[in-house]
Amino acid sequence: MTHHINYQVLARTTRPTKFSELIGQEALTQTLKNAIESGRLAHAFVLTGIRGVGKTTIARLIARALNCVGVDGTGQPTSEPCGVCDQCQMIAEDRHVDVIEVDAATRTGVDDMRQLMEGISYKPVMGRYKIYIIDEVHMLSKNAFNSLLKTLEEPPPHVKFIFATTEIRKVPLTILSRCQRFDLRRIPVDVLLTHFQNILQKEGVQFEMEALECIARAAGGSVRDGLSILEQAIVKVTDNKITVSTVQEMLGLADREKIATVFNCLMRGLVRECLEATKTLYEEGADPDIILQDLLGTTYQTLSFKVSGAVSAEGNKLQALAEKIEPKSLMLVWQVLMKGAEEMKASTMPLENLEVILIRAMHIQGMVGKENRGEIPSLVSSSLSPVSAVSSPVVSPERLVTSFRSDGMPKTFEDVIQLFEKKREPIIVDYLTNDVGLVDFRPGAIKLNQLRESTPNLQPKVAKFLSECTGASWLVELVTEKGQESLGVQRALAREKREKDALSTEEAKKISELFPGAQVVVK
Repeated sequence: MTHHINYQVLARTTRPTKFSELIGQEALTQTLKNAIESGRLAHAFVLTGIRGVGKTTIARLIARALNCVGVDGTGQPTSEPCGVCDQCQMIAEDRHVDVIEVDAATRTGVDDMRQLMEGISYKPVMGRYKIYIIDEVHMLSKNAFNSLLKTLEEPPPHVKFIFATTEIRKVPLTILSRCQRFDLRRIPVDVLLTHFQNILQKEGVQFEMEALECIARAAGGSVRDGLSILEQAIVKVTDNKITVSTVQEMLGLADREKIATVFNCLMRGLVRECLEATKTLYEEGADPDIILQDLLGTTYQTLSFKVSGAVSAEGNKLQALAEKIEPKSLMLVWQVLMKGAEEMKASTMPLENLEVILIRAMHIQGMVGKENRGEIPSLVSSSLSPVSAVSSPVVSPERLVTSFRSDGMPKTFEDVIQLFEKKREPIIVDYLTNDVGLVDFRPGAIKLNQLRESTPNLQPKVAKFLSECTGASWLVELVTEKGQESLGVQRALAREKREKDALSTEEAKKISELFPGAQVVVK
């Protein structure tokens, strides 16, 4: 067995050595190149973005660009470092004495920063500039940040600061205001796909395009994450070819065709077929969390195509699905799946939890059982082969809502108030009783007219609470059209009428005659 002691991972061997080699950050690199060429480079930068998009790489490229002396040793700062001079090579090998990289995650204290700042006043030993690269700068303590302020505002002309962070909100504004900020974008899937193709061609590894698409999607916009997955796939294969099945097994991904089948059954209310297809995916190695995320992605892509015509890689399939599905149904399914994703985080029975989520999504659409009455033509065969179209009738909001938990659904506005009384929500009870008048009520939708000032933005809380209690979507609107008096006023008027009617009876008159001047109280 041969041991390669000096082997380096792809993330290191493919690290860009020029600005032109960076992928997905064209606007940023062009700005930096222009600044370097014009000599208008700021004294401090902060680079922010998710992991693996090039923050540290860009910081090192800036260091090389500022210190490069060219092949003949007489060059000036350049946007295209030569890569062969001593300065470039030492920076590339992490041994340049004037390029100081600090991991703020391990050196968080004020003493660490003071020790670092002590050398700032001294001129560079070898290079043209002293470059301080502080990675994960948001990890510094408050006192450490304060110790940087004065130096960062007026540093010596030979010093440049470059900060990198994944949590820009944790960096104090006093620091950000002294830096030039660059936000690095997530790398698009198509850009990652091309990048991975080029790497595999250089490595002499064969691949299936769909397998690379799976890796590019799983990378989540991070080049480093994608390269780590790609390297794992290269090591896993034995015949020098990366296949879809290899990547799916490695990542616990679900087959895209079978996800389409599950989604199709889900949107048509085919409970048995939907659960069988889901169980098949699970038995083939797909993680329930991944299945749920893929269903969310398919729901979003279908809805996006439906409302805006935006086409993804799934193009034709989504178009066929979207033509027969109403946006309301897609939005309801999205809400149920999103809530289910939160539940899955705490679940100890992921497959069973996923099945319940899917059943809930089908019931809330009001679609369950309709295929047996011939309302939906069968498109899924007994073998659960993928289908390309869904035919389902438009379901009205009333049917969508009342089909789920109908026994616990408030039938009147007073039922809604009683529900809040049972749940001990006095502020909302007072709001619904005294501050608003009812304009229109139907299960799932309430229209109210504001009668007097109250705590602002209570209606979204009412809608959210009702949705949580009933499992159905509720819309609570404030409208300008005139409605009823508040329920409190109605109750007071009804009480006055009862008292008046009671006092006008013969019994009440006799009591008044027997006890002159007495006040008769009606209960």
